[in-house]
Amino acid sequence: MRLIDQGVDRRGRPEPGYLSGMDIVSRLTVVGDGPVGAVGQQLDRELGLPPDHERNDWAVGMKMVVDLPESCALEPGTVIHTLGYPEPELFGFLYVMPDRVASLGIFVPSWFDSPVRTSYRYLQHWMRHPYLWRHLEGGRLRSWGAKSLQESGRRGEPWLAGDGFARIGEGSGSTNVLTGSGVDEAWATGCQLAEAVAELWRAGKECTRANLEAAYVARRRRSWVDEESRIAERARDGFQRGFIPGLLGMALTGLTRGRLAWPGRSVPPHEGIAALEEFHAGRIPPDRIARIRRECRASGRPLHDALMDAAGWPPVEYDGRLLVSHQDALLLGGKVQAPAGYADHVVFPFPELCAECGAPVCVEICSGQAITPNPGGGAPLFDREKCVHCGACLWNCSQSFPEDPHRGLLVFRAGAGGLHSAEN
Repeated sequence: MRLIDQGVDRRGRPEPGYLSGMDIVSRLTVVGDGPVGAVGQQLDRELGLPPDHERNDWAVGMKMVVDLPESCALEPGTVIHTLGYPEPELFGFLYVMPDRVASLGIFVPSWFDSPVRTSYRYLQHWMRHPYLWRHLEGGRLRSWGAKSLQESGRRGEPWLAGDGFARIGEGSGSTNVLTGSGVDEAWATGCQLAEAVAELWRAGKECTRANLEAAYVARRRRSWVDEESRIAERARDGFQRGFIPGLLGMALTGLTRGRLAWPGRSVPPHEGIAALEEFHAGRIPPDRIARIRRECRASGRPLHDALMDAAGWPPVEYDGRLLVSHQDALLLGGKVQAPAGYADHVVFPFPELCAECGAPVCVEICSGQAITPNPGGGAPLFDREKCVHCGACLWNCSQSFPEDPHRGLLVFRAGAGGLHSAEN
């Protein structure tokens, strides 16, 4: 393992105090850096994925921890799950904890074909649903966070072991995409690897690929994690055909324990993004879309607020407590710091291709508004001090990497990332 260089400018060029990345040598490297981790990404590029495996299905989860108002009658332990609001493809949740504290949020999936899909404004509209708002009105934001989720499940499983390394957790394809469960599965894979390493250590064997496959991968294949992931493997294929086929497909998969599923072909995210004019056909005239695009680029603002306003979405009236601006949420929720001396962790290596992009989804989905339109054209601008390391930009690109059609143009190398406070 080689650590990144220190003492460099934002473009990675050495400055006074430059220190080359140090090498770390070990008998076993455990790779558990999540679905957008830098080490996992590099392994996938070097080794590829196993035959017939792909990572096309994603979601970004945006979550808040809030103090509920004294008038809230919801009891601790209350669980509310929603689907189909404020857009048919979006899912939401609200979990009530002791002391009038609640965790709530939404998931925005990659099969939602909007070219201006966003998380924060949709979360505000979700909270304002009359059924939820009667419990939330008067509450206060405590913390806020966002994270990318790998939604391909077992189909996105990489090579689990090699000479001197093994992969565990969500980045190893352990998430059950039928039940939406991921934490228990991730922990289980770590325990399975620990048992395997102890077995190899007692036998005096090295952590070679063959030994790890016999001790760790075989143990995982015999476990409930693998059994349930096989059942769930095709559960979400129907969402490629629409919201209703997706729900029917999940029901069909669950009822038949994976023997039947709604047919659908999973495609790379960029192939499922509609053009602005196509998505807003019948709601916003093309000439108005063109004007909004010019105005937003000139002012360095994302498109989604202006287009949602033009399409008739109601304005969000801030109350200064729970309904606050995106930037206020960033400040209230804390953030991941971007210390000096390191290169930028979001890079656009093909600015000439970015300049041709008609739907900069990376700008719209950015959880911290760290990626903004470039008024001068070319690649979007990146403000590392606003980045929350959620990794959504990695899979929200409307174009494909010249050498790999399954990758977008953007390079994300921020590690496991994700803004989460200790309670979030």
